[in-house]
Amino acid sequence: MPTDRNALVRDVRCFNRLYTGLIGLLDETLTHSAYTLTEARVLFELGHRPVHIGADVGGRTGFLARAFQLDLGPAASDIAREFQLDPAHVTRILRKFSAAGLTETRAGIDGLHRRVLSLSTRGQAALAALQAAADRDVARLTAGLGDEQAAELSDMLTRVRYLLGGAEL
Repeated sequence: MPTDRNALVRDVRCFNRLYTGLIGLLDETLTHSAYTLTEARVLFELGHRPVHIGADVGGRTGFLARAFQLDLGPAASDIAREFQLDPAHVTRILRKFSAAGLTETRAGIDGLHRRVLSLSTRGQAALAALQAAADRDVARLTAGLGDEQAAELSDMLTRVRYLLGGAEL
């Protein structure tokens, strides 16, 4: 176990290079789909964030919500902030999704000026296909592991999430 922080940095970067190559993150699209990794992540976030995405935290609506006159609530603005993406890039992704019929807007709870962004049926199907492909890729990646090794890997991944992201063990 390296106590030298420079050695730790080298170890993490070495792992990142191995992992990105193993799962194909350097490919232009995710799992040979029509979506880049960023687009797939935005689709995932839209599909997994609460439906009540209209919360206007602190009374301030985000840039994207104002631009679209939508209640994108934690959806677009939070996605851009959380993943350190340019809000304009997220806007372009949302426009692409809208043009492809992957998203829909509907009247918000107040039914007046607020509109809510969510995945359409087509968007939910696209997300399900991406998730199934990603699950197949990981299953192939780990197929050679025995039960004990699979359990050990799972425990290690949980520990890494805990150490780097604060997730509970």
